[in-house]
Amino acid sequence: MAKSNERRTNIFPLALVTLTGLFLVNLLGFIDTQTGSAFGCGRDWPLCNGKIIPEVWNTHVAIEFIHRLVVLADLLLLLFLIAATYRRYRGRKDIRILMGISFLAFSGEGVLGAISVLTDNPPSVLALHMGMSLIAFTSLYLWTATLRQIETGKYQRFDLQDASSVKQLRKWTWGTLIYSFLVVYFGAYVTFTGAGGYFQGWPFPTESYSQAKTALLIDLTHRLMALILFVLILRLFLFTFRLRGKREDLRAVSLQTLILVVFQMLSGALLIITKLNLIAFLLHVSIATFMVGSLGLLGLKASSLQEKERMKEYNL
Repeated sequence: MAKSNERRTNIFPLALVTLTGLFLVNLLGFIDTQTGSAFGCGRDWPLCNGKIIPEVWNTHVAIEFIHRLVVLADLLLLLFLIAATYRRYRGRKDIRILMGISFLAFSGEGVLGAISVLTDNPPSVLALHMGMSLIAFTSLYLWTATLRQIETGKYQRFDLQDASSVKQLRKWTWGTLIYSFLVVYFGAYVTFTGAGGYFQGWPFPTESYSQAKTALLIDLTHRLMALILFVLILRLFLFTFRLRGKREDLRAVSLQTLILVVFQMLSGALLIITKLNLIAFLLHVSIATFMVGSLGLLGLKASSLQEKERMKEYNL
């Protein structure tokens, strides 16, 4: 007998609001960095120019202060979500793992944000900050997806004879996910070092080594890494295509991921054409965020751990 979900339906909306808040936190953080507003509150943290509420305002102060307010608001939402989820689903190991990763990554993101304010914003710290924000978003995205799946009861019965194929897919998916983090981290490093601003050509840079020096090597490495990521995601889609009719959930998510990685590459071209225009940069970062989240969702759906938890809870 399936357990009643009557008292559980109010957690998913809270998770969705928290996820939206985290996306805004990350988006404002990118705006903060790209507009040079990271020091809008000076070298003070958590205060802003020595005050809880700054007395002197300008664009940079407003961007940094609003960013900090949204971080605080979303932290409170996250704590409420952790308490509510743990009280009702603490028996599920998959949810406990996602909760732990999300909280640690969110905390790490805050610490790195403070470090970037208290130091000279080195590119390595800025890139690591972006990587941490991506881990926080992806884990919360998977946490939210799991809550939705539980509370709607939309489970698909799987054919056990496909278990070996799904196991192989799982390994490739988690490997691709880890690689995607490296690609995004290196892309952030390219941006924060200013290497990406040297070039005009796409998909190949038109500048020579004598013009761009080591920036050319950095940029070419990022483009090559992005191409390899596309090939890996295409392989995942072709793999799930063979499971069509049996695991439509896997095929649908892999198609979604493939579409996102194509748009990610096109947004990279837009970045080069517009000379790192802020809107193009935010579009590039946003697509990357959802692409990595989609990869994580594919891995989660292929996860034996989630399947065991599902069967345990619903006694299937």
